[in-house]
Amino acid sequence: MECDGMTWAVSHLLNEAGVPHDCMYGFVRNEQTKDIVTPHFWVVLDDGWLVDLRLRMWLGDHDNIPHGVFHPDNEPGFFYKGDPVQNHKGMRLGKAVLDIMTDGKLSHVKVPERQDGE
Repeated sequence: MECDGMTWAVSHLLNEAGVPHDCMYGFVRNEQTKDIVTPHFWVVLDDGWLVDLRLRMWLGDHDNIPHGVFHPDNEPGFFYKGDPVQNHKGMRLGKAVLDIMTDGKLSHVKVPERQDGE
């Protein structure tokens, strides 16, 4: 699954848990090598943290490439630039399609609902 499908899957889980976020579309630049990944999709949480599970698909599976949930301030070697995907809640794929795209793994992920103050 590429970055767009992974973004929709993560967004689906976050929506189920009531976690506010935006799906982003743009590019990522490795400031050291000047490699650019475009187009690229990722998730931004309301507090500025990013969820990116596919950058390593394009830049290599190396420890210095951000992966998972991280704050961009902790990854100064990578520049993310993008815009929110408009109406992403209406564009997301249905649970059945996402489950097929994730080889059945999506239906096994359990995300607790967000508690007030979290």
